[in-house]
Amino acid sequence: MSRRNLILTLALIAQVMLILLITTLRAPSSSAGAGPLLGETKTADITRLVIQDKEGKRIELARQGESWILPQYDDFPADAGRITPFLDKLIGVRTSRLIARTPASHERLQVSAGNYVRRIEIARAGGVTQTVWMGASAGGSATYVRLDGSDEVYLADGLSSFDAGIEATSWINTTYLQVAQDQVNRLTLSNANGVFEFEKDASGGWTMKGINGGETLDAAKVTELLSRLSFLNVARPLGKTAKPEYGLDAPAATVTVTLKQDNASPKPIILRIGAQDPSDNTYAVSSSESPYIVRVSSFSVESFVTRGRQDFLALPATPTGTPGEAPGEAPGEAPGQAPTATPTPIP
Repeated sequence: MSRRNLILTLALIAQVMLILLITTLRAPSSSAGAGPLLGETKTADITRLVIQDKEGKRIELARQGESWILPQYDDFPADAGRITPFLDKLIGVRTSRLIARTPASHERLQVSAGNYVRRIEIARAGGVTQTVWMGASAGGSATYVRLDGSDEVYLADGLSSFDAGIEATSWINTTYLQVAQDQVNRLTLSNANGVFEFEKDASGGWTMKGINGGETLDAAKVTELLSRLSFLNVARPLGKTAKPEYGLDAPAATVTVTLKQDNASPKPIILRIGAQDPSDNTYAVSSSESPYIVRVSSFSVESFVTRGRQDFLALPATPTGTPGEAPGEAPGEAPGQAPTATPTPIP
């Protein structure tokens, strides 16, 4: 073989090897294609969702007819308006952006069974279950994801761990009790300091039962209490069973609110405030408007627990006088000094 032919043959072999190398490097992306990560799964097919973090904290969501519930909390109602958009994001994750394909990369990208940000278990009708490992953020709103049983790791745009909350409040309507202040005509508060009854008079002003002569009700403090009931929000649900540790058998405070109604015997709203949880300072509460017991922030209800009679009275007016002069003292006299007698002239 001539030198020229040898060079051409070697060049051809090198060219073939280069083509094979390029094809091999591109193989993962092209073989994976750009289909959906969860295959043919549809949002409407999903019946249950379990989201867990690496520490084992988890939240379970289950479909019940057209609604969603939290089975962990006696089927507390979940908000489909929050769940459906998240499921749509999961269904929308595609395999077009392959990042890695080896088990060794799973730990680094936090999509391994021992190191992950979120483990998302998705159940469909018929008992079919898929698990997605959600890993570290890749910057912006992109996150690494891996489908359990596969080594390929993909980049999911528009999806983050913030979308996959593990707190119940991420998935519910957090308004527990809502009272229109202008519709309240009677308020009764019972706590360790006594029973305090307030009622609106014919002119719409607040009055306090048992107020003594010379005392004045500070109506703004009654209004401030009512404002706490305008939107009483859930810190976390507890369920339907009143456990002893909730302290609702002997509540720290009971609030009874009567609204303006046409009938002679309006049904009052009763709110019972139980024990405080020292770990987060929330209070267990129950409402006649809901079958569920929840915890709410101390800011929302602590005033009902601690207020006493004097807290509702206006402070007495401060006596007025010459600056630096104590009441009852004549000008020029030192405090506690007897008045100086004026000498009588000698004729």
